[in-house]
Amino acid sequence: MSGLKYVERFMFVNELINKERTGNPSALATKLNVSERTIYRIIDDLRLYYGYNPEILFDNEKNSYVFVKKNM
Repeated sequence: MSGLKYVERFMFVNELINKERTGNPSALATKLNVSERTIYRIIDDLRLYYGYNPEILFDNEKNSYVFVKKNM
């Protein structure tokens, strides 16, 4: 069951990044009722999932993680 919850969180964080509405890692962790470390793990897994293109970066002005396309 916990594996399914992780997948749901993974998909939810992906959706929030698309909408540029994650907030900072601490706020996102509170929203998902997980540790901040879990948020970093989900972000790392998303980076692996997308093969680092697009990059996932935290934008201080938007106060959100965002997808940034790399020029190849």
